[in-house]
Amino acid sequence: MGTTAPVGTLVLTTPVKAQDLHVGDIITFHPPTDAKEVYTHRIVGITAQGIQTRGDINGASDGWFLHQQDIIGQTTTILPAVGWLVKGLPILIVGFAFIMFTTSLIRTPTRRQSFRILGFSMLMSLTVYILRPFVGLVVLTTTPVKAGVEAQVVSTGILPITATATHGTSVNLVAGQVGTVTVPAQAGIGHYSMSSALHLSLPEWIAFFAICAIPLLWTFVVGLPGASDDGDDA
Repeated sequence: MGTTAPVGTLVLTTPVKAQDLHVGDIITFHPPTDAKEVYTHRIVGITAQGIQTRGDINGASDGWFLHQQDIIGQTTTILPAVGWLVKGLPILIVGFAFIMFTTSLIRTPTRRQSFRILGFSMLMSLTVYILRPFVGLVVLTTTPVKAGVEAQVVSTGILPITATATHGTSVNLVAGQVGTVTVPAQAGIGHYSMSSALHLSLPEWIAFFAICAIPLLWTFVVGLPGASDDGDDA
């Protein structure tokens, strides 16, 4: 759904009757082709055949018409990035319980806190590694042009990025935004490559590093094991 509801967005809906919907409304539904799938798209047409939808970044309307039995509800609340947190909760809850249980076996309070800091930092890193919520780039379409290939790309991560085609053009994107880069033809290679990198302002970089430094700051507040703690374990 583009910048309206990027990847990782939590969408809340309310039940609605098909006759109360209008063009431009955003709805969540099961596509008639697969009742197990769930889509959230915008209504682009209402005809006698049914309701027609399309994702904001899609080039064409969906290949079906929806009816009352297909509709889950109308979108009432859009919470960008919150979906990533919901998706990561099972990992975080299980990991938190494991860390709290195993470190509770450590008798020295300060040493126990130190191992918890280490455990929570590793848990967060593992969750980010599995979900990869911060930076993402997906190629939507490629079109041959005289200079090489014109690629339409979309940012699927939370943070702003710069998408760059090797030896080609670049474009700055925010979450859900679509852009175009030109990848020049490279004789003898047979493929094209692109890369992405964070595109943050100075205040955003400061905030980013401050968040990353939270475990370190926590260490300073809690403290590390001292000589007296080591003596207690003897």
